[in-house]
Amino acid sequence: MDTALPTGHRGQAVAAGLVLLAIVIVWIGVIAPLFSLYADRADQIEALRARAAREAALIEALPMLQKQAQVLARAPARAVLPGNSDAIAGATLQEQVQNMAAGVNAQLTSIETLPAEQVGANRRIGVRVELSAQLAVVIELLRAIEDAQPSMLVDDIRLTATPVSPQNAQLPLDAAFTVYAFRVGTAKDDQP
Repeated sequence: MDTALPTGHRGQAVAAGLVLLAIVIVWIGVIAPLFSLYADRADQIEALRARAAREAALIEALPMLQKQAQVLARAPARAVLPGNSDAIAGATLQEQVQNMAAGVNAQLTSIETLPAEQVGANRRIGVRVELSAQLAVVIELLRAIEDAQPSMLVDDIRLTATPVSPQNAQLPLDAAFTVYAFRVGTAKDDQP
């Protein structure tokens, strides 16, 4: 058995092949993972820098946002009903709901002001509304209430369809719901 290593050009080619194989193995096993690790770390560092910049901008904007919140808390004019009493606020709410109903061609069959309730620093004013209309009209009225200023909430919606109707007839629904809005103050602040 001949265990002699090749010599000459053949030996040089084998040696060059072994060196090339060693370089490839070192590249795949050591250098490429190090480059990948370096690139991953660089991406992480860049993401952290971007996050730090965003957070710094938020921290810088915080005092201005706090001042805006204080101003809005003192003057909630667009969020609450005007009026120094529950009666005035209730009449205002009732009038606004009637105007919205007229705006969507809905005929109200009943509208009743509900007793006011204290909710935090505000009074919750409510009206109970009943109407008979097509579903599309009821939806338009609810959408108008949702978009209203001051902000209004709808609760306790009840829809009743006519039990017997001819085919393809578009009979009206009986709809009833409660609309709530708020005014600033307490019951003891209530001034007629």
